[in-house]
Amino acid sequence: MATVDELVKQYETDKALQKEVADIVADGKITLMEFMHFAKKHNVKVSLDELPKYTEQARKLGFIK
Repeated sequence: MATVDELVKQYETDKALQKEVADIVADGKITLMEFMHFAKKHNVKVSLDELPKYTEQARKLGFIK
């Protein structure tokens, strides 16, 4: 099971992951379903309570406005 930090590190060099994230945030938001599907696909254990935290982190990183 990957950690969020490991996935962020992978994002730095993985073009496919970068495209996947870009597709998810293209509309400027992250839906609950997108969040859970992404976490399951990448085998990252996160809870729904963490969605606001990761949405804020995505804003700080410039993924969404």
